[in-house]
Amino acid sequence: MRHFPRLVSKKLSPLFSTRKLLAAKTPPILPFYHTVSNTSLPHILNYPVIDEQQFKQELDFYLKYFNPVSLEELAKSPKPGSFHLSFDDGLKECAEIVAPILLQKGIPATFFVNSGFVDNKELFHRYKASLIATEMRTQPDAEVENYLYENGIPLKALLQTPFSKREILDHAAELLEIDFQSFLETQQPYMTTTQIKALHNKGFSIGGHSHKHPEFWKISDKKKLKQIKKSMKWVDENVNPKIKAFAFPYTDDGVSGKLIKKIHDNGICDISFGTAGVKYDEIPNHFQRYPAEQPGAFELNIKAEFLYFKLRKTIGKATVKH
Repeated sequence: MRHFPRLVSKKLSPLFSTRKLLAAKTPPILPFYHTVSNTSLPHILNYPVIDEQQFKQELDFYLKYFNPVSLEELAKSPKPGSFHLSFDDGLKECAEIVAPILLQKGIPATFFVNSGFVDNKELFHRYKASLIATEMRTQPDAEVENYLYENGIPLKALLQTPFSKREILDHAAELLEIDFQSFLETQQPYMTTTQIKALHNKGFSIGGHSHKHPEFWKISDKKKLKQIKKSMKWVDENVNPKIKAFAFPYTDDGVSGKLIKKIHDNGICDISFGTAGVKYDEIPNHFQRYPAEQPGAFELNIKAEFLYFKLRKTIGKATVKH
């Protein structure tokens, strides 16, 4: 997302009425989260993690200003003034904390899972980086810091370590005596296949989010397609959803329109998602989601997003082109 125009929108948004600003004709708002936790999560430093109370307040805000719709309704007839929630990465709090709250409030949602992480088979490389960063903040280690730096990972950029350098993270963890396998076994950060199937049986939608969450803008179309197919195959075999949905990891920026159309036309998925915020998209059944986990005041962030949309619409740039 472009930072400066959004910053301007955030500065100006308090001048507008929330109801009037959010009543503007826009695409459906599609907020997405990763997790909700009442305790700190050392493996997640990449984005703010809200607690249960804050999550409930945010849900009440959505319900006040928008109408909740299912994934099926979104795919069939996307309507202004509606919202659909989604959650990425398949973290265990989705089953333990998020789903019960959504059921209580009658809010449908989609959970996008990484087939390579389900059942705690492996840990996302950015979560590995978070565990290393957590340890380095409490117990600085010059040897590890030098090793990371020599391999192109300065500490200030540790949390942005790419998939291609995951083996460097593994060795840094060994030097720090961090055991990722032990963490997976004891903490079990991800949902199990059984939990995911239970969510589906309760009426939630399950979608793919790639196999191991690489940065798609850094890999070839061939590798992108392999990640998508592997992810969607797992979803098909374990859930067999009515609507086959795929959410691009991180962003769809750097993914060609040709590839997006290909996965639709070949029946790999029926609906797909990027993360460009509240915007239209030139490709039918490809939608843009709004990243809800942001620093700052939640309501102000939402208002700024809608103001940003209105400003872009006035100059004819409210639609994502691929």
